[in-house]
Amino acid sequence: MRRSLKNKSISGMRIVQRCSGFTILELVVVLIILAVLMTIATSIYFNYINKAKFTVSISVLDTVSKTLESYYLDNNKYPESIDFTSCVDEQGHLVFLSGFCDQMKEDIYSIESYSISGTSYVLTARAGDNKHTLLTLAGGKITQ
Repeated sequence: MRRSLKNKSISGMRIVQRCSGFTILELVVVLIILAVLMTIATSIYFNYINKAKFTVSISVLDTVSKTLESYYLDNNKYPESIDFTSCVDEQGHLVFLSGFCDQMKEDIYSIESYSISGTSYVLTARAGDNKHTLLTLAGGKITQ
């Protein structure tokens, strides 16, 4: 009888606990890894967006250059001054189409200056990127 009690007590202590799941430490490690990956991905994404804004500003200035050359061919001179809010010259003639004028206001941070000297012009503008890079358009060439 004693043996049976021992066996029962031994078998009663053999409770096997099988828990399937993750510990808190494992979950914290996974969350840290995900946070690092999200930080890297966000940084790459915003750098990509910044470069795209800079490239768009360059493209807009290239179109400005072509439009000013077309103006020169039509009028045998560059406009002496341009009102970049309405995109008209000193005589009230339209220099840039209204749709392009709106795009220019959206994609370029600011137009710093516009001047002509003889048969050439110089336009300086700030790009739409985070640094507002200074761009110079002179004689059809864009420089930083």
